[in-house]
Amino acid sequence: MDINKALDHFMAIHNFNQQDISRECSLSKSGISLIRNGLRQPNLVTMVILAELFQVKLSEFVSAGE
Repeated sequence: MDINKALDHFMAIHNFNQQDISRECSLSKSGISLIRNGLRQPNLVTMVILAELFQVKLSEFVSAGE
């Protein structure tokens, strides 16, 4: 499971950048950057928040990273 890959996938589809995600989800830009650079794995709550942002089920969000 590569959450960064899933995040990149949905960011491209929705034309979002890290600042958009930070603003929409109230997640820190630095936290998003750490996830995107593979330095941090998001916890379950963060993954649910991201899946809701992209309007997909959590399972769909996770499977996009496989």
